[in-house]
Amino acid sequence: MKRFKLLALLLLSLSFVGCAALGFSDEHIEAVPSVEGDHPLVGIWEWTESENWLYVFNADGNGSSGIGRLIQHFTWEVRDDGVLVFAFRTGNTVYYEYWEMQLEGNILLITNTDDNSRRHTYIRVEGS
Repeated sequence: MKRFKLLALLLLSLSFVGCAALGFSDEHIEAVPSVEGDHPLVGIWEWTESENWLYVFNADGNGSSGIGRLIQHFTWEVRDDGVLVFAFRTGNTVYYEYWEMQLEGNILLITNTDDNSRRHTYIRVEGS
């Protein structure tokens, strides 16, 4: 069990290093613009596996995600087929992620369209 905890800690540390390389900034996630808007996704969402990991979806199509001071900004949209699209910018490169989205009340379930083992549940903590 101790080895598992050490491995988990090592992986978490490496993921933070990777997050910095992927364009995460050093501003705090609470420093975000207003989240008011009509789309049901607009608001602040907390990951059920870590109350410190948040997604912020703003009404203007901008957003941010991260934990503490490690946040990454993105733009987002929901296509007509219901797929949630994130656009992240790293330097001059823009990369996209596509997620199937199920939204029921204050519960958001997203599943990556390229790897359905990447499935996450979020709870709305602020917003519509």
